[in-house]
This record gives sequence, C-alpha cells and structure tokens, in this order.
Amino acid sequence: MQLLTPSVWEGISTVTVVIVLFLLHAVAMIRGWIIFGPAHREIVKAKNDAITHLQGRSLEDQSIIAQQAATIAEQKVAGEVSAHILDAIREATQRQQS
Repeated sequence: MQLLTPSVWEGISTVTVVIVLFLLHAVAMIRGWIIFGPAHREIVKAKNDAITHLQGRSLEDQSIIAQQAATIAEQKVAGEVSAHILDAIREATQRQQS
C-alpha cells in the first residue's frame, strides 16, 4: 500500500490534481457518464413525446380494431343468412324434383 504514504503524494501539486480531475471530467462527459441538465431534459422530453405518440396510436388502433370486429360480425351474420337461404333453396328444389 505505498500509494497511501505521504512520500508518494509529495510530488503532486494542486495544478496536477486540477488537471487530472479535468481530464476525468472530460472522459466522463465523452463517455456519457455525466449528462448536463438541458441535454437530460431534452432526452426525457423526447421519451415522453414518444410515449404520448404511442398511446395515441394505441387508442386509434383500438377504435380501428373495434370497427373491424363489427364489420366482421356483420359479414359473418350475412354469410350465415346467405348460407341458410341457399340451403333452403336447395332443399326446396330437391323436394320439387322428388
């Protein structure tokens, strides 16, 4: 543990400490470890806007899905009615032929 002895730290001046701290701060900013307030607020605002947009699309998608479900239900009923009518016509023609 020679790093903790005073003799190791004798050659280090205040300027050296300031330069090392500045370099560490610069590296932290470049790597993204430190984010300033305006940049952070911009990122959070973009995230919130994306969430709001997706929620709006979700509501729009729900209304479209409901409309499609109603249309499919109508088509199913119409298909069942037409199939029933065709079966009735087929049975009537078979009775007449017999």
